[in-house]
Amino acid sequence: MEKLKHARTWISNLPDKKRYFEFVTALLSIPVLLTVFYINYLSIQEKKTPQDKNSTTPTVVVVNSGNNDDDDNNDPAPTASPECIAEIGPVEIVSPEEDATIDNNPLEIDIDYDQGDYCSVVWSYRINNSSWSDYSDNDILIYNLSSGNKTFELRVKSIVSGKEKTLRRSFVYENEEDIPTPTAAPTQAPTTTPGI
Repeated sequence: MEKLKHARTWISNLPDKKRYFEFVTALLSIPVLLTVFYINYLSIQEKKTPQDKNSTTPTVVVVNSGNNDDDDNNDPAPTASPECIAEIGPVEIVSPEEDATIDNNPLEIDIDYDQGDYCSVVWSYRINNSSWSDYSDNDILIYNLSSGNKTFELRVKSIVSGKEKTLRRSFVYENEEDIPTPTAAPTQAPTTTPGI
């Protein structure tokens, strides 16, 4: 009991009690935090399989990041799903129409895929034999396309079976920024050369 009274007296005589209590509390929380980190680390290590420990390939998924020159690296891997038909269902390019003249910026390519009982698909596209885009199922918007005749190709791929189907559409694109505005040519007065 004597030690308790001595501790109370010592604490009451401290000039600023709050600072000391905060310091002691912070000091005592460090071992707790280290223990939590260590337990989480051990938990993660236990969940890893031997294949995961030796793997150097990161699992990163990039969707519609732009064009890629290497066509094989962006192919989605087929996955097993017995609940759907492992074929490509009815798919078509709705717009732009064949041989249409388009001037919308951005150019929107409208794809209609009637999935029904079929498995999901992803698509990749290119214009005028350029590099294929990455596979995705996102809407296709193309900004600031140059003017001229365009051939749009769409590769549709089943994510279950890996089967592919290619659709093509030709159209003319007129980018309003590429069209020169007519200007009047300055008129010059005829010049005469003296002595001729």
